[in-house]
Amino acid sequence: MELETYKRVRSAITALIGVVIAYAVLQNSIFIAVAGFTIGMVALLISRSSVAEVTHDERTALIQNRAASVTIAITTIGLAVVGLSMVLLGRQGIGDFEETGYVLAILANIELGLNALLRYYYAGRLGG
Repeated sequence: MELETYKRVRSAITALIGVVIAYAVLQNSIFIAVAGFTIGMVALLISRSSVAEVTHDERTALIQNRAASVTIAITTIGLAVVGLSMVLLGRQGIGDFEETGYVLAILANIELGLNALLRYYYAGRLGG
């Protein structure tokens, strides 16, 4: 399969997955959503395996790595700021946000710890 054909098939499968999940929400059925998602993912894997052209090179790997790093940085900072803001609002008596704020702050710390652990692991494994 050519790359352009694969991109069209991928877009069509993704749209169909969205339609099936929307239908599952309307029918209030988790089974339909899980089945549609699973079948769609299998179809995507099968269609990807039939692509003959190179779809991944050093440039796309670099772009993906940078995007992942920035995404982790933004979400960690966002979780920490929102969590601490909710704790402060809860302590001021504005709503009952204190517990939720602690959970978000803890999640930010877990994300930072996991990121540091994985960086250490991959630095040792990849020789960095």
